[in-house]
Amino acid sequence: MPDGENVFSELKFSRPAGKPSVGYLFERKPRMQMLQLFLRQLIPVMEHGIALLIPLSVLAAMLDNREKGRFVRYFKKAAYWGFWGSIFIMAVKQGTRTAVSREVFEGITAFTAICGEVLLLQFLRSETVSELRKELFRNSIMLTVVSLFLYYGMEILIVPVTTVTTAEVIVSIETAIKILGAVVGLLFAWMGSIFVYRSARSLRSKRLYVVFAIQTAALLFQQIVYIVQILMARNILPLQKLINVMGPLIDHQSQFVFIVFAVAFAVPFALFLQKRPARKDNENPAQYRKVIASDIHKKRWGKAMVVYLVAMILISSVGNMYAHKKEELVPAVNVTAVNNVVSIPLSKVNDGHLHRFAYHTQKGTAVRFIVVLKGGSAYGVGFDACEICGATGYIEREGQIVCKLCDVVMNKSTIGMKGGCNPIPLKYSVNDGNLQIEQNLLDEGEKYFR
Repeated sequence: MPDGENVFSELKFSRPAGKPSVGYLFERKPRMQMLQLFLRQLIPVMEHGIALLIPLSVLAAMLDNREKGRFVRYFKKAAYWGFWGSIFIMAVKQGTRTAVSREVFEGITAFTAICGEVLLLQFLRSETVSELRKELFRNSIMLTVVSLFLYYGMEILIVPVTTVTTAEVIVSIETAIKILGAVVGLLFAWMGSIFVYRSARSLRSKRLYVVFAIQTAALLFQQIVYIVQILMARNILPLQKLINVMGPLIDHQSQFVFIVFAVAFAVPFALFLQKRPARKDNENPAQYRKVIASDIHKKRWGKAMVVYLVAMILISSVGNMYAHKKEELVPAVNVTAVNNVVSIPLSKVNDGHLHRFAYHTQKGTAVRFIVVLKGGSAYGVGFDACEICGATGYIEREGQIVCKLCDVVMNKSTIGMKGGCNPIPLKYSVNDGNLQIEQNLLDEGEKYFR
């Protein structure tokens, strides 16, 4: 093996004609496709994880600075219940299929989260003096944290769970890449929670409350939009009257994460705007230098958070576009029949790359077919369509022939053979340096392109 070459590059994907390519353990996929699979799992898990952990990190920082952290244990208890509760609900949903409606469940948890968040905003404005207020404060903490974990927990868990339950072969490179993407996405969200917590903890109480209020307002906005969407879908709210207002909001719900990112910048900005601690009368110069050093150290967490947020924005925007990038079909070269035969010079198709041609029938239908040199003097010739995916066509990616619809990689040696996602075979002959296809065979292929 050449130096620096990945061990997986030696794994060749080969499948017998007539058998689908899925289900083979060592199906070789191009690096671009592997990176896309990785990002498609990483980004949604990261975004939902950030939407969950950033506001909770700010709340944890507030509770840590409040009454010597006596309420932190309720936060931790609620996080514990919410974490395992979301796993339990997902297990029930997968096990029964119909026992848990995702829409209803997330609608209920969004509503309970709204109730908890509104109560928290009220109680965090001032000190909780009476026992009744303390009890209500504890309950609002529990309600908010559990509800948010249940709401976003399902969104996070559904990504790896769907990967496993829909995989033809669980132990495969593709499945491993997808699971790794989900794990890395969760790690990125967890890293962000650390930066937010460290930065928020350095803020003074009033600034911290303002930051939390902004974070909560963003959450409330998203949750209210989601609940209204459910009520509109079930005709509880008038669809026609609200569609003009709610339509754009519903269509752009996937962009909510950028509101979370924008609001999260309030934490480091509030920290940077916070004035340097004044020197106390009883502090000597050495003690004050220590205070200043501590303040500088705290603001470094804010700088780290800014870098983190910029990186996450790039991943969510540029990375998302790359993850869902689709290759376009190369325009087909038009050919015509002469003496009931379509002839293509071999010199135009003997480079080993995919070549696409289009023959137009009397009805004006463009019948596409592909030609690729398989090796030696053997050519793979078939319609630019398959029996499974229809006339979506094939593309060439990093020297491999790939179905544009299902992304299955073809073994060049099997092109021209029937079965699976292979191109529908097309008979040909080679005469006088030309690859020739009978016109009537192309006319018969019109049915694949209607």
